[in-house]
Amino acid sequence: MKAHLPSDSSLPTPNEEARLHSTRLTQKIIQHLQQENNRMSFAEYMHSALYEPGLGYYTAGAQKLGAGGDFVTAPLLSPLFSLCLAHYCSNLLQDLPEKNILELGAGTGVMAKEMLLFLEQQALPVHYFILEVSADLRERQQRYLQQEIPHLFSRLTWLNTLPRDFIGVIVANEVLDALPVHLFHY
Repeated sequence: MKAHLPSDSSLPTPNEEARLHSTRLTQKIIQHLQQENNRMSFAEYMHSALYEPGLGYYTAGAQKLGAGGDFVTAPLLSPLFSLCLAHYCSNLLQDLPEKNILELGAGTGVMAKEMLLFLEQQALPVHYFILEVSADLRERQQRYLQQEIPHLFSRLTWLNTLPRDFIGVIVANEVLDALPVHLFHY
C-alpha cells in the first residue's frame, strides 16, 4: 500500500514574519556549517533548530502548545492523563527514601499543576523538579504555576541539567522528539 503524502499546496503558507524568521535560522545553521568545514551532526542540527537562542522552535517566543499553537498534548485536553500519572507516582513515592518528582520538559506547566493538586490530597513530594532547557518555556511555566498554585510554588525547582544523584520519580510527556540525540540503538 502506498502512503499518500499531502502536496505542498495543502500546507499553510507562512506569513512574511515566519519566512524571515526561518531565513535567519537557516543562515545561522549555514554559518555553523561553514565554521565546522561543512560538518554538523544530527544532534547539533536538531539543537540549533529547536534551541538556537531567539531563533529555535522552543526559544523564539511563539506559542507552541494549545489551541493557538502548533500542537496539543494530553494534559491540555483533559486532566485525566495527569491525574492517572499522579496516582501512579503517589504509589511509587511511598517506597522511596526521598519523595521527589522530576518532570522533563514541562511544556505549559499544566501537568505539573494537575499532579501537584492531586498529590496534595495524597502525599506531596518534597521537591517537584522541572528540567526545562527553553528559557521562554521556563518563564511561561513559572508565571502560570505561580498564578495557578501559589501555595505549592515553593516545592517547584527548575533545573538546567539532569541531577547527578536524583532519587525519586521521573515523568515526561511528549519530550523525546525535543531531545537532540547523536545516535539511536535498538
